[in-house]
Amino acid sequence: MSFKTNLSVFLVLLVASSCKKQLDSQAIDYTEIEEQVKVQVDAFQAADTTLNPNKVVDLLWPEFTMLVDGNYITYTEVKEGTQQFMGSLKTFHTEWTELKIIPIGEQHAISSFIFKDSIVSKAGEISQSKGPNTFVWEWRDGTWKVIYGDADHYPID
Repeated sequence: MSFKTNLSVFLVLLVASSCKKQLDSQAIDYTEIEEQVKVQVDAFQAADTTLNPNKVVDLLWPEFTMLVDGNYITYTEVKEGTQQFMGSLKTFHTEWTELKIIPIGEQHAISSFIFKDSIVSKAGEISQSKGPNTFVWEWRDGTWKVIYGDADHYPID
């Protein structure tokens, strides 16, 4: 085959592949993904406010990493630290507003919101903060869990 023929065949295959990808992406039910992730976001907030560290960890994949206030933390650090942190609290009130859920395919979605936390320790110390939070959710084994997160805490004026 000549160079022109090979190039023509390559271009036809490339266009066909691109069209198939567009058709596949059109078949994704983004509304269903948004609803499923919203259920998990609500479960995460409930786990926080009920001081349930096991439920928090259950919503994370073992490969989970998060950037918190400029420092990376791993799944293992969250698993160990959440038990200790929540065990030291009397109450954990958090409001999550401006929630946006953005599917980025069949297996990934981003949730983004603004949090406002008011935490009371068992010692009576009050801590308040607010800031942005972003989670990357991954669909695996029939469930959505967080694979990556980012949050920044700022004092409340």
